[in-house]
Amino acid sequence: MILDRPIRRALAVPLAITGLALSPAGPLPAAEKPPAPAKVDVGEIAGARFAIANPPGPWNRDVLLIAHGYRPDSAPLIADLHPERASNRALLDEGWIVATTSYRRNGLIVGDAIEDLDALRAHIAETYGEPDRVILAGESMGGLVVTIMAERDAGPYQGAVVFDATLYAKEPNMRVGLSLLPRIPLLFVATQREIREPRSYLTALVARPAPVIQPALFLISREGHTNINQAEHLAAFRALGDWIERGPDALPQPKGGAPYYDATIPPEPGPSTAVPHPDGRGFDTRVAEVDAVYGSVLLEAQASDFESAGIAPMTFFELQAGGRSYRTLYGRTYSDVRSGEWVAFTDADGRTALSRTYSDAAGTAGLRAGDSVSLAQYEPHPSASR
Repeated sequence: MILDRPIRRALAVPLAITGLALSPAGPLPAAEKPPAPAKVDVGEIAGARFAIANPPGPWNRDVLLIAHGYRPDSAPLIADLHPERASNRALLDEGWIVATTSYRRNGLIVGDAIEDLDALRAHIAETYGEPDRVILAGESMGGLVVTIMAERDAGPYQGAVVFDATLYAKEPNMRVGLSLLPRIPLLFVATQREIREPRSYLTALVARPAPVIQPALFLISREGHTNINQAEHLAAFRALGDWIERGPDALPQPKGGAPYYDATIPPEPGPSTAVPHPDGRGFDTRVAEVDAVYGSVLLEAQASDFESAGIAPMTFFELQAGGRSYRTLYGRTYSDVRSGEWVAFTDADGRTALSRTYSDAAGTAGLRAGDSVSLAQYEPHPSASR
């Protein structure tokens, strides 16, 4: 099956929190030490690789099971869990187990992904003991996977939250599909351009008598597919927990006649290693992290660094990395450029994402965490001064 361009873009373009391990916004207080790394158990079930992060203290019998989004066939088959992400770290510190699976293969996968997630849940129950509560979380294609799982009879899972779900993608010979009838609390979280599909799910003209549960939708007032920050992820998990424990009335309500609750949380400025160039037209900074699946890069730079260097939004600048120069747009999202072009933008957590759309930015430039890169305005054309 050939996906049309809008669906392919939504599936194949992860945003900065997709596969990038983000730290909490803002520097740590001087007296606060970084948390100890989580113990992560890894293994394989029927060809699907899994990772299970253990809480630093006693397990509270709760589990967060994460379904990742679309990955091209060429991507490595890995279970990239990132327990250091702020939302995951908060749950681990509270005693949760946080786990994910690679699925048994990449590509547009739904039915087998459901089986792999079910198998991982069964493995957790057998290895660690039966959980009291298992929450499903998924983004993009993983949101479709989780939504279908939420439509089955209640039992193994107690709730689900999905971020910018790509609900109407279909894999070849698809064996399962949407019924629009969830049996457990199902919370959609959607950015501005991604709200159409979950809104159509909520407002579908279908009867939803008990035991079907009416789903809910939170809006993130921000552009960009899955451009949802760590604080917003954690707030969604908290809201879902309140819903499970106290019913739908525990959910925060829209304000000012808005149809959906605005769950946007502005990021706080984070750390920066930017060193201004002597001419004030650029700066050097370091690579904080590299996405092992997509090759996207996270830079230790803030929007204020671009502003100080005179690099305005939606203009091109020169990126020097790995001994080569790349024409890069200082944009807003991945979709601001065409396939193969470079783009940098401030992500939902306030840090700078660098990508070569539909390509491997880190591989192209030979970048690794800790490497230095240079960003600068292009020299004005001589005719500009005449």
